[in-house]
Amino acid sequence: MNREHAPASQQPPTAEGALCGPAGTGPTALLKMDRHNMSWIRYPSHVSPAVEDVIAAQTVISRFVQVYVAVFVPLGLVSGLFSLIVFIQDRTRLGVLDRLLAGLTVTGIFATLLSLNAAGRPDYVSTTNLGCGALSFFSNVCYFTAQYLQGAMLVLSLLPGSSGYQLLARPVASLAAIGACAVCSSLIVVSLLGTSGELHTTTLCQVDPLTAWPEYEIVKFSLGFVFASSFQMVLFLLYATQPAWRVAPAPKDTASGRWVVLAVALNMFACRLFYNAILLHRAQLKLWKDVGSPRDELFMNLAELALSVESCINLVATLLLHPRCRLRLLGLHERLTQRCRRGADNSMPLNRIGG
Repeated sequence: MNREHAPASQQPPTAEGALCGPAGTGPTALLKMDRHNMSWIRYPSHVSPAVEDVIAAQTVISRFVQVYVAVFVPLGLVSGLFSLIVFIQDRTRLGVLDRLLAGLTVTGIFATLLSLNAAGRPDYVSTTNLGCGALSFFSNVCYFTAQYLQGAMLVLSLLPGSSGYQLLARPVASLAAIGACAVCSSLIVVSLLGTSGELHTTTLCQVDPLTAWPEYEIVKFSLGFVFASSFQMVLFLLYATQPAWRVAPAPKDTASGRWVVLAVALNMFACRLFYNAILLHRAQLKLWKDVGSPRDELFMNLAELALSVESCINLVATLLLHPRCRLRLLGLHERLTQRCRRGADNSMPLNRIGG
C-alpha cells in the first residue's frame, strides 16, 4: 500500500506531527524513546549477507577461544589457586599489599571462571534476560574490583608517605570499601541494560549484552577506564613531583611487591585500552542505528577475550613475581625434584642382575 493512499492512522508520524503531538511525544521524548529502543539490533553474523566475511570472522574467534580455554584458563586457575593457598597459609604474616594482592587473586579466579561462558563462541549462550543480567552483574563486579584494587596498590607502591597510604593501612576496611564501590559501580552499569520489563524473555547473552542501551557502554567506559586512568596519571604525577612521599620508607612487603604491581598495571592498561576502545565503538554504532559488520562483531568478541586473558596473566604474574609465592613455588619444585631422584635411586638395584 502506498503512503499517499494509506489511512491517516497507518501513516508514519511526520516531523510536524512530532512537534504538534500530545504532551510527552515531542521531539525530545521521541529521541529518547528511539535511542532506548533496541528491538532493531541483531548480531551481524545473523543478518549480514556477506557470508564469506561471517565465516572468516567466526573461524578466527573460534581459534582464539580454543587457545584461551586450552592454555590461558588452566594456567591462570592453577597459578591463582597456588597463590591463594600461599596467602591463606601465611595469612598471619601478610602485609597490606599482600592482602590486596590476595583480593586481586580471588577476583581473577572468579573472572576466569565467569569467562567460560564464551567457551562456545562463535555461538552465544541462550538464556533469559534475568540470567544474562546476573552474568553481566558479577562480571562487572570483578571488572571494577580489579580496577580499584590496582589503584589502591599503586598508592601503596608509589606514595608510601602519603595520606592515602594511611587510609589503606587497614586492609580489611580497604577491601570492604573497594568491594562496596565495585558493587555500586556494577549496579549502575547493569541498570542501563534496559531489560527490567522483560526479565524472562530469551536472549543471546554475553558479558556486555548487545541489546543494552548505548549508555551502558558509555558509563562503563567512563567508570572503568577514564576515571581509573585519570587517577593513575595523578598518582604518577604526584610520584614525580612529591619527593617527600616518594622517598618515605616503605614496609618490606610493599617494597618487595612493586614489580607485581607494575606488571599488573601495564597488563591491565594494555588489555583494557583495547577493550574499552571497542566498547565505545559499539556504543557509537548503536547511536547511528547501525548493526555493524562481522568484523565489528569479531573485534567485540576479541575485546571480551582480551579482558579474560588479562585476569589469567595477572594470576601468573602474581605467582612468578611476588617473592612469597615465587619462593614457595621454587621450594615445591625442589621437593619434587628430590623425590624423583630418590625414587630413581631406589629403583636402581631392581634393574641389576646378579652374576
